[in-house]
Amino acid sequence: MKRPPGHGVAEMVAGLRWLLWPLSRFLRQSLSMQILEGLLAGVIAGLMLPVAMVSLLAPIGEGFLRLFQMPVVPFLSISLVAGVGRLELAQASRLLSRAAIVLMGFWVVVLGAVLLIPLGFPDWREASFFRPSLLEAAQPMNLIELFIPVNPFAAFADTQIPAVVLFSIALGIALISVPKRQGLIEVLDRVQSALLKISAYIARYTPLGVFAILASTTSQVSPSEIPRLAIYIVLQGGVAVVLTFLFLPYLVQAVIPIKAGELIKSFRTPLVIAFSTANLLVVLPLLINQGKQLLIEGMARQRSLGLEDRESRKKLAQSIELPVEVLTPLALVFPDMGRVLSLAFVPFAGWLTGNPLTVEQMPSFLITGLASTFLEGVLAMTFLLSKMGLPTDMVNLYIALDQLAVARLGTLLACMSVISLVLVGTWISLEGFRYRLSKLLPVAISMLIIPIFISVSRFILNQIPQPSNPYRSQLETQGFVLAKEKAELIEEPKPLEEAGIWPSMQARGAIRYCIHRQDYPMAYRNAKQELVGADVETGLLFAEDMGMKASFIQIDHLGNPNKVRPNGLEALKNGLCDLKLSSDIIVPQESAEVLYTSTNQSYGIGLLLKGSRFSSKYRWKEIKSIKGFRVGLEAHSPYSINWVQRLLPHAILNTSKGTAELLKELKNDNLDAVIISAQKGAAWNVLEPSLALLVPKPTKSLPTARQVPEDALELSRVWNHWLKLQGFDGTKNKVYQHWVEGIADEEK
Repeated sequence: MKRPPGHGVAEMVAGLRWLLWPLSRFLRQSLSMQILEGLLAGVIAGLMLPVAMVSLLAPIGEGFLRLFQMPVVPFLSISLVAGVGRLELAQASRLLSRAAIVLMGFWVVVLGAVLLIPLGFPDWREASFFRPSLLEAAQPMNLIELFIPVNPFAAFADTQIPAVVLFSIALGIALISVPKRQGLIEVLDRVQSALLKISAYIARYTPLGVFAILASTTSQVSPSEIPRLAIYIVLQGGVAVVLTFLFLPYLVQAVIPIKAGELIKSFRTPLVIAFSTANLLVVLPLLINQGKQLLIEGMARQRSLGLEDRESRKKLAQSIELPVEVLTPLALVFPDMGRVLSLAFVPFAGWLTGNPLTVEQMPSFLITGLASTFLEGVLAMTFLLSKMGLPTDMVNLYIALDQLAVARLGTLLACMSVISLVLVGTWISLEGFRYRLSKLLPVAISMLIIPIFISVSRFILNQIPQPSNPYRSQLETQGFVLAKEKAELIEEPKPLEEAGIWPSMQARGAIRYCIHRQDYPMAYRNAKQELVGADVETGLLFAEDMGMKASFIQIDHLGNPNKVRPNGLEALKNGLCDLKLSSDIIVPQESAEVLYTSTNQSYGIGLLLKGSRFSSKYRWKEIKSIKGFRVGLEAHSPYSINWVQRLLPHAILNTSKGTAELLKELKNDNLDAVIISAQKGAAWNVLEPSLALLVPKPTKSLPTARQVPEDALELSRVWNHWLKLQGFDGTKNKVYQHWVEGIADEEK
């Protein structure tokens, strides 16, 4: 049977319609729904697709953000110049003073939430490997440079919003006194409208941009990181959601005759865009547009105006336009609620590293933190971590959290706080505020939800068994990163002939090292009882390059009275080893009996503490003033003891035991602190997470070197030159980072 003419074409068209049905359905939805679906699709793609494929989407996401940001800074500046230029001084004073009161109220609320969030952390203790930033000095905070531009064009180029705003306000104020300014203001208004159209056009492609951004971001987050970060995401995210969808909408409802649900529905699209892109600037034009419309509707209800009262509504629009256009860009200069809430990361970093902030530290933290939020986010967090005595490279975790979820939730809260500030500030300056308890009751109830949520979260989290410490497992199981051979340990060594003499070592084709016992992370036995560590691997690599066989003997740092395990000086003098591989702080007096190799690194000085009794004293001058401070120190030389006594003149020193024994004394409350190098203290902290590592400021460091017998001049030269070469080709740094900083080798 023959098919009628055109039947194949009809089938093709029907099939095409069936294939295009999801696209046509997607296009019929509202923009906010399209963005949400793009967001979800991006997360799924980031988790399911190969990283190489997802990486192709990164340029699309970056290009979309750049397009969205392109008109924002000019729009911000032009709207401020035009808005301020047409204001009267009395009008500006009233508007800004009312808005400032509202803004400070927002700060008080969100700082209270920051104080409550640490109460939700479970009773877990963790510690991590050494972080080099522990030894870095705090960077000063330069607010003058941030706010006052030397070159306004450079401020525009670098998107320094506070400087751009100050310049624009100054130009606008100057314009007030310029005669016949109206013509210029009208031109600026037209340019502003054109910039709004650019933003509106680009907004149509937000679903595609959001899909690309979320896909590339999700693919970069390691699944192993998520459980560690979940606590902070849940607590800060939960508080952000409560403030965004309950507290702020009910506050606006209490001041303006607009329902909370109506407010959320009206700003649904800019809220979704802000959440999806984690960028508040891109929705600035939308906020101004929607803010004007909502205030006009609120004032019309206040005056019982209908849609037919066009003339009255036009007058309302004229009275609202200026305050909204001035206040919205200004709101971006000062810290919004989302930015201030991000300060909660600092207590989280302290809890995560075993150095929780104390009650005494909180006032200083809140004041400094609020001031630091005027800076760019990463710069502010780096400064604040350093100021509170925490490792500044925790900022990498802060960035990972931002990428994962927190930045989006924080931007969501920031967007709603800017909306609320503009609406409430404008309304109060134009209409005043009539106090009614019934209107404020929902606001108070929404605030009570925050401590209830945090209490419930803590209870639930404490029911979950503490996850195993990944750092301890890594310390106990990791092997060499470059060395090919295992370390041979000699239990009962006999003296060598001509120990340390280079020709003799070449003749026997072997080198024997002395290493300290339990010298984490430099030399220690792992879970398999294999001898490992940074010093051990360095010794093996030297032997491999010299064509020798390496062996090791263990010595005590202090030495034993029964001479079963001598200290390093005795071992070298008795010919038990060719080179003392364990680095020690250089002791001048010992230079008369042994040779020191070149200084290979410096050790930062830190304190291992138990509890929070002294953890708030993170400067040496504060610790110096403590009388009767009981300090343990593994030291055998008078020089080291005298150095510590000068550093802590009122301390009572215990120098008769090794580090492991001193830490037992510390845990039994027989000591207040154990002084130790920061590099080794971090490793001991991983093994003993109930303790806390403190590196007081300003950082104190001492040089270290290795020892050889006094007549081993040739060995010393060979070692120094070899070690210098290892520094040039990156070997030395790779071994150090692997063992001391816990950085895995990506090439293996």
